[in-house]
Amino acid sequence: MNPFSHWANHVRQQYQLGKITLVILILLGLGGIGAITQSLLTVKGQTDYPAPGQMVSVGDHRLHIHCEGHGQPIVLLESGLSGWSQDWALVQPELARTTTVCAYDRAGYAWSDESPTARTGLLAVDDLRTLLHNANLHGRMVVVGHSLGGLLAQMLAQTHPDEVAGLVLIDALQHDQTFSMDPEAHARYSRNMDLLTNSATWLAPLGLTRLTNMPASVVLDKLPLAEQPAARALAMQSKNYRALRTEYLAVDSALDVARKLAPIPAMPIVVLSTNAQSEFPPGWETEYMRQHWIDGQRALARETGSQQVVVADAGHYLQLERPKLVIDSVLTVLHQVRNASKNPVTQDGN
Repeated sequence: MNPFSHWANHVRQQYQLGKITLVILILLGLGGIGAITQSLLTVKGQTDYPAPGQMVSVGDHRLHIHCEGHGQPIVLLESGLSGWSQDWALVQPELARTTTVCAYDRAGYAWSDESPTARTGLLAVDDLRTLLHNANLHGRMVVVGHSLGGLLAQMLAQTHPDEVAGLVLIDALQHDQTFSMDPEAHARYSRNMDLLTNSATWLAPLGLTRLTNMPASVVLDKLPLAEQPAARALAMQSKNYRALRTEYLAVDSALDVARKLAPIPAMPIVVLSTNAQSEFPPGWETEYMRQHWIDGQRALARETGSQQVVVADAGHYLQLERPKLVIDSVLTVLHQVRNASKNPVTQDGN
């Protein structure tokens, strides 16, 4: 090779290396700008939209709980995966006309702090019990649980039946939901959710979920208009995506624990179910998965000996699409609980 050709090759190599270096620097710069923007907008959201309730210490982190109304028993609203207290904005004020109604945010969501250790399954139940105790909220409760929150409501009733007077389960997870699923369907769903939740936890701190408008909540547009600005700001916090991934990874283990617990004792229970699949996680849109969910809802009603109400034309978030149905169901359970407390059954059944 003559000297000129050698020099030309060297120049080309340096030029290509320079282009690669420039691209890397640009990407790093954009990532840095995105991270700074994400941090600033997160702080702004927290400043512009302070917690409407109280922040209560449960040990090494604080949880946000928002209560309205007065009276007993307390109605406790337990949100589903990726949800928080604002999911109940159409339900809570109406129920508060009748009794004390409390909605809260599990660790990492919305206004609540992240926990140094994962608080899932029975640990999430422990967090809730500590929260209620430290907030000076006592007495047996009617627990209203949606989706994953419905599973936690069941686990609370299974492990501490003296604290739960009644349940309203809204499209709630049944303990055999994944155990009885076709293994290939479960593996496919798990891969999709693992990719989605893992990528979101990495993209969010760089501001990329914000840039691409991928909030942690899927129901922002269904909230009352007055709630939407705060919900959008909160939904873009990086910690929400981490909480979502932490809870998703623990779903199967929580279901396994729930299967081994004692049955829910006899109490007033209503199971509200949907046959539609809107607002479900990716992978539930197939006919097999839809039918599997319907079967799980029937099993949940059967094993709890409860009334099941099926809404064929609404999505997963019945508390936002059919709030009156949810309100009426809670009032029905409240009425039964109050009547039972006025007319307690004696040990001989009389």
